[in-house]
Amino acid sequence: MLDAKTGMLLWASETFTLAVLLGTLWLHRPARQHNLYFAAGFLSTGIGAILVAMRGDIPNYLSIDLGNTLALSAFGFWLAGLLSFEQRKLAGWIAIPALLWVAGMLIPPVRDSMVSRILLYHACAAVAYFMLAGVVLANRSRASLSRKVLAAIFILQAFFGAIIASVIIPGDITSPSAVALTSPLAFSGILGFTVIIMISAKIIMEDSEARLHRLAMTDHLTGVLNRRGLLEEFERIKKRSPASSRYVALVLFDIDHFKKINDKYGHQSGDAVLVHFCNMAQRVIGDRGLFVRMGGEEFALVAEVESPSSTVTLAEAIRSNLRLSKISSRGEGIEVTTSVGISEAMIKDADLSVMMTEADRALYAAKKAGRNRTVIHVNSANVVVPSPDRDENPMDNNADRQVAALNRISAIASR
Repeated sequence: MLDAKTGMLLWASETFTLAVLLGTLWLHRPARQHNLYFAAGFLSTGIGAILVAMRGDIPNYLSIDLGNTLALSAFGFWLAGLLSFEQRKLAGWIAIPALLWVAGMLIPPVRDSMVSRILLYHACAAVAYFMLAGVVLANRSRASLSRKVLAAIFILQAFFGAIIASVIIPGDITSPSAVALTSPLAFSGILGFTVIIMISAKIIMEDSEARLHRLAMTDHLTGVLNRRGLLEEFERIKKRSPASSRYVALVLFDIDHFKKINDKYGHQSGDAVLVHFCNMAQRVIGDRGLFVRMGGEEFALVAEVESPSSTVTLAEAIRSNLRLSKISSRGEGIEVTTSVGISEAMIKDADLSVMMTEADRALYAAKKAGRNRTVIHVNSANVVVPSPDRDENPMDNNADRQVAALNRISAIASR
């Protein structure tokens, strides 16, 4: 059977191999900084393992002090890798495990006792494993089964190391029972870490696939989802609330006279208008729906709503905010408006193709009525929504009349 020293040297060779592999991946794509952090972590582990394995052959300050500091510093690099992978900000707390070890070694009774040093190291490693588990579970939007399993293994590693350090290791570290435990404990730790690497690789693959999926559904110019994203969100609403009495709304937006904007101000300014419109619309919508670029200057909103009036209110907020937006090109202001067409249906009865046709007809009616207005398709009819920001009909030029009109629309839709 291999002794602990040989096992640690073999483990070091494996970590160096992983470091070289990850470092090569980083050199191939420097933007993926998490590969660099992971490589640094494995390199630090390998060097630390070699220094610890050479205890007795090299000075203690190299083997004990520096070797264990490097081994615990690896956790900081791995934490940095996880944070970078999830595009989260790095923070100084990732160095806590290594700093705890350094602080403990400044205490003479700890520094001069092998048992105390082992207890300290395992305590620092346990803290590191808990921190890794916390980072893995912190992102609820990516709470996959693989992440939960990985977090559970981190926690088990933390408890396993702490129990070994505090219970199994006897007071006399040189006793036969302690020596007999050394190799199995070292190899069990290596086995556990190998499992962690395998599951981590699976998580990275899953997240990479998810990112590719998001890229396939994202419009490269504006950053909002494309038509495919609309289809998926619509189906998600249908599956989430199949028997609900709520509505699903489909709202189409078409920027008025967009070709004239491109011709007058240039395509770069036209692109700026599209990006501004998407950013503004997303701020107005918040978490109430999903904004989508259908193509060109046409956009859509899909949302689960309480009533037709709430959809009209949301659509009108987007339309009026765009009209009031200050967009400039070469010092000259660009006036931008949008026409809006709305279709709604009970979630249980909703059919996307039918709603798309209805919303498109309502959008056409909005353009025909003079543009810069909202039209809702209600019971086979297109109804122009009165708005306080237009004065073509003074009778409707106040908020009270608009509220009354919204109530009438809701009443018609509920028949």
